Amino acid sequence: MTAEKFPRPFNENYELLGVLGKGGMGYVYKALQKNLKREVALKVLDASSDKESIERFYMEAQAMKELDHQNLVQVFDFGRQGNQLFISMTYVRGSTLSELLEHRRRLDFDAIEIITKQVARGLLYAHSKGIVHRDVKPSNIMITHDNRVYLMDFGISHIQSAERLTLTGMTMGTPEYMSPEQCHGDEVTIGSDIYSLGVILFEMTCGRLPFTGSKPIEIAMKHVQEEPPNPENFRPDMPKGLAKLILKCLKKNVSDRFKNMQEFLDALDIVFAPLHPGEQHHGHDTMSIRKLIKNRPLISNKVTDNVRKFTNKHVLLFAIALFPLLILLILAFLLTYKPPKTLQEVSSVDIRAAYEEKNVEGDGDYEPSNLFDKNLRSAWLLPLQENSRSPIFILDFSSPTIITQIGFASGFQKSVDDEFGDRFLVFNKPKTLSLLTREGFRQTIQLEDIKGVQYPQIKAMETTEIQVFLDEAYVTDPSKDLAISEIRILGLLAQ
Repeated sequence: MTAEKFPRPFNENYELLGVLGKGGMGYVYKALQKNLKREVALKVLDASSDKESIERFYMEAQAMKELDHQNLVQVFDFGRQGNQLFISMTYVRGSTLSELLEHRRRLDFDAIEIITKQVARGLLYAHSKGIVHRDVKPSNIMITHDNRVYLMDFGISHIQSAERLTLTGMTMGTPEYMSPEQCHGDEVTIGSDIYSLGVILFEMTCGRLPFTGSKPIEIAMKHVQEEPPNPENFRPDMPKGLAKLILKCLKKNVSDRFKNMQEFLDALDIVFAPLHPGEQHHGHDTMSIRKLIKNRPLISNKVTDNVRKFTNKHVLLFAIALFPLLILLILAFLLTYKPPKTLQEVSSVDIRAAYEEKNVEGDGDYEPSNLFDKNLRSAWLLPLQENSRSPIFILDFSSPTIITQIGFASGFQKSVDDEFGDRFLVFNKPKTLSLLTREGFRQTIQLEDIKGVQYPQIKAMETTEIQVFLDEAYVTDPSKDLAISEIRILGLLAQ
């Protein structure tokens, strides 16, 4: 088989840039969605595959198109191109949890908390839509360098209201992470996902799996028949209650596990509750570690063998040799130091805009100040009027400011009466905006049709005023208004 050449066209909408991976259901490519100029992950399956694979492929697309959550990979498009089926979804830059475990084995408890909670929240949302994942495992969990966690690959998910797919003589799932009922071939429920997440939590904490074996059937039998070892045997310094939580996830009987992901999350909050002043936790200042972890990636660069061979003696000799030079550098720094210009969120800004004084969508005003209140339960709305000669709003800065980035969260507002914390009122979204400075500099920016905060590429500009015009919108419902939930402006004061 000859090697594929990239880039190359897939169809009129997508250009393939490279291979991301190969799974049981075909290849996954990194691709460019040309009309929106965004990178996506494109899963492709040969339409001549067996009927079961094709049905599962469509089931994945059907399941994922119903899911819109910050911790789940989102489906943008799916269809057929010639003899190939495809699903276009979020392209996540980062590493899988399996790669992270391969290089670091046991994880810090702060990393464990961040990863587990985000996966659980994604599963909580999927379960609320009647979807059981059925294949929760580290290779299906992506972690970005800003610590965002995504659960992906719903290829064997089970939509509880739909007819279940089975393949004669075959159990669906990955043996190391399968629940006892999956190993038996019995019906799966949300309890099966809870069990699988418990296995992952055991592995992240202990640096090993609870059950291992040379053959898949051997591992499956252990899930069914053997009790898991106590995690404290492998990690004595774990937080109080974590071992008990893990073992509850791994109960053989579904009714003995957590009833749902919300109960699991509540228990996790208790285990990782903030400490009171003066308390000690595992011999570490846990709160300070949590502050640091927000500003650094969970995935660090690999340490080379040469660095590992650097002994303390070598470091000491090197430091002594550099000491005179260090003194000279400090003196030069003190003589020439000037306070640097720091990029930061611009807070000295006022907004001028019309808004609906008569509220028709829910409680509270939809006033322009909502754009800066850092609360997704409030938004700013305006009637949908594309290509208007008037700006939709004007930003006034108290002094000349260099604007380098503007972030937008648009098209949604978080529901106040939200049981799960993940449901939103949906409005129309801006697609193309024009920015015009007081000095006459104009540029156009493109927003993607996604939920969450995005920072479109802009050219830096120095000004005291920016007029914002709506050129084009993503219209999901012509009867509804356009909404912008939040704006973040980054820059620095001009000097």
